Amino acid sequence: MPNHSGDTQPTICTSDAPHYQPGTTKITIGEDTYTIDSSDQTVKIIRRSARWKKSVRSKRNSSSPESSQSDPVSPDLSKSSSVSPEPDSCQSDSRIFCPSPDTPDMVSGPPLTTSGQDLPSPDSPQACREANNKLSAVIHSLREDGIEPDVLISNLEYIGEVLGVLAAKQDRDDLDDDLSELKNESVPDDVRKWLASTFAKPEQIAKKTEERPTLRSVANAIRTGIFIEKIYSKMSTSQLMVIPTEVETHLTKVDYWNFDLFNFAKSTNGSPLKFMGYHLMQQYGCFNKYKIPPSTLETLLGHLEIGYHSNGNPYHNNLHATDVLQTTHWMISQTGLKDWLSDIEIFSLLFSAMIHDYDHSGTTNNFHIQSNSKLSILYNDRSVLENHHVAAFFRTMVDNECNILSNMSRADFREFRSLMIEMVLHTDMSMHFSQLKYMKNLVQTAVDGGSFDKTKVLSLILHSCDVSHPTKRWDLHNQWTSRCMEEFFKQGDMEQEMGLDFSPLCDRKNTVVPQSQIGFIDFIVSPTFAVCGDVICLVLDQNDEQATKPWEKILEDNKDLWQVKAKSGETGVEASDAVNDVKPPRVMSAKQIVAENGDAENGNATNGNKEETAKEEPEKPLSLDNRHLIKQIGPITIDSIPPAKPTRHKDVVGEVPSSVLSRPGSPVTWNFGVKESITVAPPRPQTASLLSPPERRRAPISVDHKLRRHALDF
Repeated sequence: MPNHSGDTQPTICTSDAPHYQPGTTKITIGEDTYTIDSSDQTVKIIRRSARWKKSVRSKRNSSSPESSQSDPVSPDLSKSSSVSPEPDSCQSDSRIFCPSPDTPDMVSGPPLTTSGQDLPSPDSPQACREANNKLSAVIHSLREDGIEPDVLISNLEYIGEVLGVLAAKQDRDDLDDDLSELKNESVPDDVRKWLASTFAKPEQIAKKTEERPTLRSVANAIRTGIFIEKIYSKMSTSQLMVIPTEVETHLTKVDYWNFDLFNFAKSTNGSPLKFMGYHLMQQYGCFNKYKIPPSTLETLLGHLEIGYHSNGNPYHNNLHATDVLQTTHWMISQTGLKDWLSDIEIFSLLFSAMIHDYDHSGTTNNFHIQSNSKLSILYNDRSVLENHHVAAFFRTMVDNECNILSNMSRADFREFRSLMIEMVLHTDMSMHFSQLKYMKNLVQTAVDGGSFDKTKVLSLILHSCDVSHPTKRWDLHNQWTSRCMEEFFKQGDMEQEMGLDFSPLCDRKNTVVPQSQIGFIDFIVSPTFAVCGDVICLVLDQNDEQATKPWEKILEDNKDLWQVKAKSGETGVEASDAVNDVKPPRVMSAKQIVAENGDAENGNATNGNKEETAKEEPEKPLSLDNRHLIKQIGPITIDSIPPAKPTRHKDVVGEVPSSVLSRPGSPVTWNFGVKESITVAPPRPQTASLLSPPERRRAPISVDHKLRRHALDF
């Protein structure tokens, strides 16, 4: 029988082979070789290779005392899936080697799967090897004695699950890097590293296997981490931001789907994102997990507020960012996703919701492309605004000295940045249909036994929250619609001034708002939340009855209200409340706060001890700038007629009065060869007719520094 499974297929050397005694069989499984004696109808391992690992050598045969006495280091054959210890206990779906007097020595292949057998997960590294073994066993059984239908179906189902996982992974990898073919001996190590870092995606570079930590090292690491976290928690608690009572009352309802965002924003005095983001970071324990100084986070959130408000957008502003952040928090906390996501994934998802529209221009990507804006040139017409949002966020942290990620480990930072870029780029509406199609296929693959790409799931959640305002109650949804249409109409006015074609829904004279919202609900929002709900149910292993989906009925109610407006002939929408939005307060950096506090303290000290301070301070030199002493009479009018030709220096040099400090004549005639001419101070003026005191004279550039000092000392 040919070897179909590589080094995992057992090979046999029977008694006809040289160097082996009659009645013995040599069986090789992977890198392990057994010599088995079956002459007296029993199975005894009398020899094995020396390539066993130390952990395997430590096993003992606990079920067969006879085997334990004959070979004290032989493995436990009663639990082995490769060798059967007794001929009578052989089963058609589990034996690999079963010697008997009536049958020749043979190996039937790897074990077949039974219903109660534990198998590696289809997405684990051992699954491929296990599936290969099962397939070889099935082929062998079909060629020899046959196989039970139930066993065949069970094995094929498992093989199909593994193949589904491999197919999903293959779909995600657009390029297949063949760097694995470059052996260490074929190219230098530095060249290999350069090839891997330049021509392979970061996620395609194989990670080095780390040595398994000991129990003592793990315990010490946990103990040290708890100790450090307690110390940092005590330090950071004293620096927490003070939240007003009215704001705190609104934040107690942050777990509601229909959170009253607009009243919350009014209570925050123009800083809804700062208070909401700070509250959620504290609730999820991000201060302690990632060693974020509370004051630094407060400063960063203040700058985010200003960036959102910089362009005066009625819709894409700090209120929209706060709404998406609160909806994202609901998705994490109320559906059960917080138990499925890791800490860094939750942190990345929340912050992506905060900055997903940061520094938005109030126009669409299509407008930037059509108008050939600076951003479209910078980002090559690819997700122009989405690329700008992420880049502007990281630049804000650096420029304003409010980097909350400075204490994060390098691995966590790379994962945070990678997740944020992926999620924010998928808020590009041009990716909507392709993203939804991919997720539908992913759901179907998972139903058939595949696995989920968590990054895609996170991107879908953020995208769903970004378009979630039609899933909120009518007063909230209607206000968001008014703000959005107002922003669209402003873009339409800009397009009309620039001579561009109107973008969809941007022509204020021809857009029918109720019909546009009905289409938005039917073709965008409803399908998005349907797929999002299916994904959440699958990853949490829930059915539709267990799942919480408050958006389903609200969507239907809002759609009915829009249909009533459409039937009544309404085409517009009520005016928004965007003109009453409060501007965020000014943000002061830590250096500015310290500087102002220092000045205030110094000022108080000076006022309390004026006499002592005056004695201690040295005398300041008199200022040479006396322009503040000149009496300002008013604008001077010149009644004379300007000359017909430009005035030259030689035409007026003879008219210079003697009171002018400069020597008479041109500088060319000055006698700089005489030492006295540059050491003697020029004569002081005798009279002053116009200005009192006269303006300070500036020495000519041809005079040396010594004369210049003398000239300014009078």
